[in-house]
Amino acid sequence: MQQISLIDETFNLLNSEHYKITLQILFDSFSFTIFDSVRKKHILLNHYQLENSENFNDVLKPLISDNEILKSNFGDFRIFVFTNNIVIIPSSFSNQDKNNDYANFNFNENNSKSFFCKSSFDTIINYSVSNEINDLLATIKYKTLYPHAISILKEAQIASLQKNIVNSLFVCVLHQFIEVVAIKNNELQLFNVFQYQNDDDFCYYLNYLFELFKFDKEKVPIIFSGITKKNDSRISKAEQFFKKMQYSKSSTQYIYSYRFNEIPQHHFSNLFIIAYEDNKRY
Repeated sequence: MQQISLIDETFNLLNSEHYKITLQILFDSFSFTIFDSVRKKHILLNHYQLENSENFNDVLKPLISDNEILKSNFGDFRIFVFTNNIVIIPSSFSNQDKNNDYANFNFNENNSKSFFCKSSFDTIINYSVSNEINDLLATIKYKTLYPHAISILKEAQIASLQKNIVNSLFVCVLHQFIEVVAIKNNELQLFNVFQYQNDDDFCYYLNYLFELFKFDKEKVPIIFSGITKKNDSRISKAEQFFKKMQYSKSSTQYIYSYRFNEIPQHHFSNLFIIAYEDNKRY
């Protein structure tokens, strides 16, 4: 297992009531960052990455449930959990009476639990989390649960409101999956979680979206987030077809420990895009 641990010298667990924590659970990793609400500063980032031969239950699950930091009492505690069982619904189509019908139609409830939450572009996200992950969540004293994809939707909305980019494709790169948001004329056109098999599959889908929305490969930017490797073969392949590729940046509304400069911003930018003040459950 690979680990990243970036801790500011001001971190002191005795001050946990002034700290706000975001925990991210993916299929092959988990990460958490701590925000000091007094200093208005992100002061800790820990990341644990599985090797290909390692199993989530054997390695990551005990690390999360037994982590002493995560057992502390925080001022706020939210979790982003990845799931490919996810759909977005216009808010005007959603109501409490119909939510169970949506969940039963979209997901297999025999081995998962369904949730709803408010999201960007005046939408509601309906998503399900496996019973295995729900059992893990039951061991954590969190306050708010989000689907991982809520971050990329928020990032796309911020960009569309600034109106400096009329058309764009936002792509969060994950192991075997990408979360994709397409913006055309500053409006949401598509959200999807796509499972790819290899680099060609990865690029084929991006190319398909460019053709679908008649995007100019010379002018329309792709904004990547998520953990990529140096000389990442997926990105290198995409560079052969798309000329305007960019990387997501951490939100400028916060201060970050100098330790965070040790890693590329786009690796964990999704953890910082949603302000804690915006935490809402549906």
